[in-house]
Amino acid sequence: MRSQHFQARKRLSSFRNLFYLWLFLLLLSVMISHTGTGVYFYPREDSFSQNPLLRNISVLWLGPFKSGSGYGQESLNMLLSIADKLPLLKAAYFGDKYSSRTLEAFSNKTLELFESLAPTCEELPSFFCEKSDIKDIGCSCTSTAKKKLFDIVVVHSGSRGWNQKLLDVGAYKVGRTVFESDSVPGSWVEPVNKFVDELWVPSEFNIRGFRNSGVKKPIIAIPQCAQLPTSNVAQLRRITKYRYGCDERDFVFLSIFAWNERKGLKYLIEAYGSEFSSQDNVCLLLLTRSYSRATTLPEMNKTIADMLRKYKPTNTPRFYLISQISDGEMPKIYAASDSFVLATRGEGWARPIMEAIYYELPVIATNWSGHTEYFGEKTGFPIRVERLETYSGNSAEMEVYKGLHLAVPSISHLRLRMRQVMLDRDIVRLRVLEAKRLIMTRYTPEVVGGQILNQFIRIKKTLLSSPVQANR
Repeated sequence: MRSQHFQARKRLSSFRNLFYLWLFLLLLSVMISHTGTGVYFYPREDSFSQNPLLRNISVLWLGPFKSGSGYGQESLNMLLSIADKLPLLKAAYFGDKYSSRTLEAFSNKTLELFESLAPTCEELPSFFCEKSDIKDIGCSCTSTAKKKLFDIVVVHSGSRGWNQKLLDVGAYKVGRTVFESDSVPGSWVEPVNKFVDELWVPSEFNIRGFRNSGVKKPIIAIPQCAQLPTSNVAQLRRITKYRYGCDERDFVFLSIFAWNERKGLKYLIEAYGSEFSSQDNVCLLLLTRSYSRATTLPEMNKTIADMLRKYKPTNTPRFYLISQISDGEMPKIYAASDSFVLATRGEGWARPIMEAIYYELPVIATNWSGHTEYFGEKTGFPIRVERLETYSGNSAEMEVYKGLHLAVPSISHLRLRMRQVMLDRDIVRLRVLEAKRLIMTRYTPEVVGGQILNQFIRIKKTLLSSPVQANR
């Protein structure tokens, strides 16, 4: 009897263990099917929905949400990460010019959010009655706010946004900005020290740059986040057949950048033109646009072709240039590519690098500036910096960098990195997975939104214990 009883218990234990194993594998398969080739998840910050203090924090956020620029996308993503947690949140457009293409790409849900967050004229800073280029606000100077109405006002801007007429409606003033060099223009320092209670930047690189330039106010690092799509990456790659001009057999290097000197196009073209020829199964896919509209797409195309012929007069390697595609098309661009490359001279954060990591592309980028917060030897293929160069060019778009450092990436090392990601698939896979794990655990909207809300709670507690005096 004891033997039979023992055998029955043994069979029951084995059955239970098999059941738990089956359940674990089922859950694992569900997670993988929703996240591509790796197992990732969005950490949730549900504790904030239970915090009663958030219901009483009034915030006005001013930023270029609708501009379509990198700065505009950063401000939009940050706003979306907190919008459902702050009942007293208001938001108004300020900064870069509107982009009609950006507005057309917004979902109805996002447009409805903007409408629900719009402040009244009586809640807006006096600045808004003086500016005719702010299209959706037509407030007279007699109707704008005459006193502090909000606990906190956040101005998402460069130095032009840090002035009393924008900040005067908040008891506590926060400046949010980003810069692409290891110091900032002198004209940025005084407005921070004079009008802002604290400054938010995306990285430790920026903290050092502002501090070394003379900013005395507290500086806090809050990273960017990306509104990451929910599509299955592996499935998207399988169904994406169109390669935007590149051949089906080509290894496609993708680069996304604004048409200016800071993005290091000349270094990328020199490396690509020197390393490859038309005999190689490679293609360089370039997505760019000129924000100043000073250069047209045909002019850009001719410039790149002429640059490539300098290094390969014949047998020039293939490239294709694209400009201004819709947000809905962006996942297909990444899915059609095999690697992302940016020979940048300096970045504040480099959102396209973060997006490329999400789409499981090995990233090649200059090993300097803001994106090194999440990008390095373990998560990508950094390009060695030859030297830091003091910028002295004459481009109007680059005027802000005059006298400041920009990096000069190594051409020889960039060539080596491009070959490496084509050939060393094992190392590529390890770094791609580690990079995506990092992005999906530290830089999701939930995580970054939680950091923003924590700062608001801290500020609110400070106001309750000792109201902040207005800056003079």
